[in-house]
Amino acid sequence: MSAAFYILMVVFLVVLSVFLLYLYLASGKKAAHLDKQKNNYASIIDQANDAMFVIDIVNGSIHHSNPAAAALLGYARETLQKKTIFNLCPPQALETCAARIADVWEKGGLIFKDIPFVTAAGETVPVECSAKVAPFEGRPSIVIYARDIRERLRLEKEILQQKNIIEQKNKDITDSINYARGIQHAILPNREDLKKFIPDSFILFKPKDIVSGDFYWFSPGKNEVLVAAVDCTGHGVPGALMSMIGNSMLNEVVGEKEILRPSQVLEELRERVIKILRRQGLENDSKDGMDIAFCNISIPKMELSYAGAYNPLWIVRGQQLIEIKADKFPIGSFVTDQLPPFTNHTLSLQKGDAVYLFTDGYADQFGGPKGKKFKYDQFLKLLMAVCSQPMDAQKKILNDTIEQWRGSMEQVDDILVIGIKI
Repeated sequence: MSAAFYILMVVFLVVLSVFLLYLYLASGKKAAHLDKQKNNYASIIDQANDAMFVIDIVNGSIHHSNPAAAALLGYARETLQKKTIFNLCPPQALETCAARIADVWEKGGLIFKDIPFVTAAGETVPVECSAKVAPFEGRPSIVIYARDIRERLRLEKEILQQKNIIEQKNKDITDSINYARGIQHAILPNREDLKKFIPDSFILFKPKDIVSGDFYWFSPGKNEVLVAAVDCTGHGVPGALMSMIGNSMLNEVVGEKEILRPSQVLEELRERVIKILRRQGLENDSKDGMDIAFCNISIPKMELSYAGAYNPLWIVRGQQLIEIKADKFPIGSFVTDQLPPFTNHTLSLQKGDAVYLFTDGYADQFGGPKGKKFKYDQFLKLLMAVCSQPMDAQKKILNDTIEQWRGSMEQVDDILVIGIKI
């Protein structure tokens, strides 16, 4: 053989040796890198506060677990890592556990809390698991992060019990208020009965809550009909209690004492309300009491007399508004010790006059495109526009208008409007 051949063989062997040395060194570095990666991975798992497991994706064997997992389940780590994830589940949950492992593998990750763990002592521990597919020692595995949720479930149970108690109490209170509504409706006169005395009339009554602080009142006399629109302090239960007191007082003042002059009715009513407030130690609270529009309508005489505490009286005659202003003090406590008398107004009526009594709830309702109050100017324009129509039609228009105005907004106050066509 020639010298050239021997030289070529030597070069080939040298190159092969270098290549094999490179592969050896590279594999060593890769192994070292894998060992380092594994150690870092294990270190992160070991430092977690909640239980963590690394399990085999095929048979569920536990490759690694942290001290928190051992503490939760009551096993030594060495013992725990000889088990499978299926050894930690109750027998009745094995099928579900296998299904969850398959779901994790298919989806890459999953959170579930329908599989509890069983401790070395046989205690069942509810856990919430967050599982994710991740490589471990160069092969695909599943890392399970398990949090003990016993305390959470205890708190949730306690919250649910408190919720049930509150709901039951709320139901009891609502049932009581509904019963009170029945009493209030029984005490108030039937709205349709006003038509027996004044056929073309209506009462639009819309409580904000189940019971109302506003109330309507009417009573027929020998030659007249007495009508009132009353707004008591507040709404809901406090207002309803005051309304029942006010209704009873009006019945006594008019029915028993036969006082028919509106200003005298209001003064007698005020005296009685102040006595009640004084008994309760509330006589100095100017917020307690009633606002009222009270009128005595004599159809034979075609005459109306009126007195009011804050609530005015409107009469629409054709396209003319006649407003009778109320006195600016309530039925109840006042800022001065000396109580001023109420003003009695008397005026002649004409056939076709539309008389309106109301509380402030209609005008004060928020709504419309800008969420503002309806206001008295708009209320008056509406009445002027519909005053020629029958009273039942007016009631429907008033109701539809305020509901459309309110939209999705909450009703802010009780609403009461009384309309009478002479």
